[in-house]
Amino acid sequence: MRYVILVLAAVLALGCSRKAPPEPIVEHAMVGEVMRLDPPNQLATIRHEAIKDFMGAMTMDYTVRDKDEFDKLHVGDKLNAIVFAQGGEYWVGRISIQPTKKP
Repeated sequence: MRYVILVLAAVLALGCSRKAPPEPIVEHAMVGEVMRLDPPNQLATIRHEAIKDFMGAMTMDYTVRDKDEFDKLHVGDKLNAIVFAQGGEYWVGRISIQPTKKP
């Protein structure tokens, strides 16, 4: 009997330790402007237009995971980018700086 209980406990422990598959990453196109940069944390505060089927226009901090992409940003830059969403995490990538218009 003790053996059966140990086997059942092991089976239950193995069954419970399985991780759920990660949520898919969803991509949303963004148009915005860099308002502030926080280099130590690779955060960009971006004021963006409404993002279709995702969120309204607002100003929000976004992590820029790729250091090379973060390093090319400057306050005042107008940009096109992708907001990546996975679960409750959001980050920005595939950033394209819009050329400045000359008067």
